[in-house]
Amino acid sequence: MPRKEYYQNGELIRVEDTRTLSEAIEERKEIWAEQTTKLIRTKVTEIDERNCANGIYDGEKKAQILNWINECRNKYLACKAASLNCTTNEEIDAIRYE
Repeated sequence: MPRKEYYQNGELIRVEDTRTLSEAIEERKEIWAEQTTKLIRTKVTEIDERNCANGIYDGEKKAQILNWINECRNKYLACKAASLNCTTNEEIDAIRYE
């Protein structure tokens, strides 16, 4: 289990990562999913999503919305795919959502 030690306010702090590899992956997937939702919401509201799904928007507006959502989703999927190649929690934690 990885252990980190550092000083905070003059006091030695010891932190031990007790997560299993699968727990670390699941934790990061939740974080990436939240980041994906936040990124989607920078350009598309929930109302826009519903209107798009219900066919209210024209083809061009619908394409713009779907392209943005797909772009955001692809970032999530890239992180998830990268996590499958990880063998340690540190490698998983090092994956950045970009």
